[in-house]
Amino acid sequence: MISRLASSLAVFALFGAPSARAEQTAPPRDNPYDVIGKVFAPFWSVLLAATKSPNQACTMTIEITEVSGRLPKQMAGAQLKAAVEFPDKVKLTAPVLGENITVCRNGDTVWAIPGAKVEFLLSQFKVKPPPTRKTKTPLYLPITAQQAIFLPALFTIIKADVAEVNTLNGEECRVITAGLMPELAKAAKAEGFRAQLWVAPGYLPRRIVVTQPDFTATVDIKDLRFGPSLVPATWEPPAGMTDIYRTDADMLDAVLFVVMNSLKMKEGDAPWQQTKQPKNE
Repeated sequence: MISRLASSLAVFALFGAPSARAEQTAPPRDNPYDVIGKVFAPFWSVLLAATKSPNQACTMTIEITEVSGRLPKQMAGAQLKAAVEFPDKVKLTAPVLGENITVCRNGDTVWAIPGAKVEFLLSQFKVKPPPTRKTKTPLYLPITAQQAIFLPALFTIIKADVAEVNTLNGEECRVITAGLMPELAKAAKAEGFRAQLWVAPGYLPRRIVVTQPDFTATVDIKDLRFGPSLVPATWEPPAGMTDIYRTDADMLDAVLFVVMNSLKMKEGDAPWQQTKQPKNE
């Protein structure tokens, strides 16, 4: 779950003028289901399918500000930089074992640096996800572009008739709290699931808080940018770098899995001994 969340973004390029979405000065107060739809709409042309939107690339910084329960406490404070470009590019940089590790998919190939540390992690973890499912998207997601349109309908908004507004880092945000619709929650055995979305003016997501019976996680989203594409050098290892792990796209999920389950940990923390076998989706 963590690798999906995250990895789907380091700002590597400057985009043109900001869209009209960012020109609003007050947090959105319209129907909460409409707000959710407008927040996620620009991500679909990056993650799921070519659309009429000219923007097929996205960059952001993700900070895991708080964790509790079964999630390792070391994860708190981790900052990840990520980039995605439709249809087959994704890049993630995250703090692991005392330094930053970068994992990048560029078409049919995957590279990661520093290579020796990535190979060490892969050799230590005894549980790994199955090979990455082959899709015509940067990452495998368990929904289609058509299904994504109906994403807001999967939630039950708590106090849907109240437009709650709170301040986050000096910025007023609409705060929407939701669980899964009862039928879906029961089928997924996720009756205790809650998600809280903080939305800034322009329908920009600023914070997501996920609560489950056995854990909570708070994730802040910073420096979010959309654009037509990123510079080609984004998807290549730094010039002069020789310590590079190279493989094919089938290994993307496995590499992301060992990295995301080792966030901010030291070798002595032995994250490979704490990780459970992921469920096949």
